[in-house]
Amino acid sequence: MICPSDDEVAAALAALRPRGDAWRHGGFDALEGSVMGGFFAALGAVFGPMHRRFCALVDEFFCSTAVETRDLWALDYGVPDGCDPFADVCEKVNAVGDSIPAYAEAAAARRGWSIAIAEEFITRVQSGRMRNGRMGTMRMAAAQGVAWRIAVDLAASSAYVAKDRRKPLMGRMRLGFAFTCGPDIEPLACLIRRIAPAHADLVFETI
Repeated sequence: MICPSDDEVAAALAALRPRGDAWRHGGFDALEGSVMGGFFAALGAVFGPMHRRFCALVDEFFCSTAVETRDLWALDYGVPDGCDPFADVCEKVNAVGDSIPAYAEAAAARRGWSIAIAEEFITRVQSGRMRNGRMGTMRMAAAQGVAWRIAVDLAASSAYVAKDRRKPLMGRMRLGFAFTCGPDIEPLACLIRRIAPAHADLVFETI
């Protein structure tokens, strides 16, 4: 798209004048220094900036080139979101994802987590009872399940922040209590829950 300057807009408008000496200074097209030239220059000063605003609006139609409306893009797509797998609004606009381990691993890596996901398919068989079905029509009932075993490499995860470990106090410990709390990977768990299939069981393991 061509975005003309004020002078170019003025010249384009002046070119639309009717034919005849009254509009052409006795047959000459020169406008510089004339009252009519000042008139078209004033029109160019008004319509030129407006035309350039139309040109700038074209870039705002695409997230990758938007500048002035980035906040509106973010509002429309619900960014930022602490559990969202996309760190940038344009990444979310252009995303073509899927509920597969490879996609979840890539999304976690963008957030600073080093993980490996093993997908396990589980078939749960429900036994049928005698006398509740007719011969030839009774079948064993089965339900397909899936589990994601997610191994988290804490040492290679820049997003992981270890908690301050405090020593147990005398008199506060009881039999069966752990000496320390486990690592806090809730931001990662929140992220994976957004991507994994809704029926999947998520099992996190830290290494």
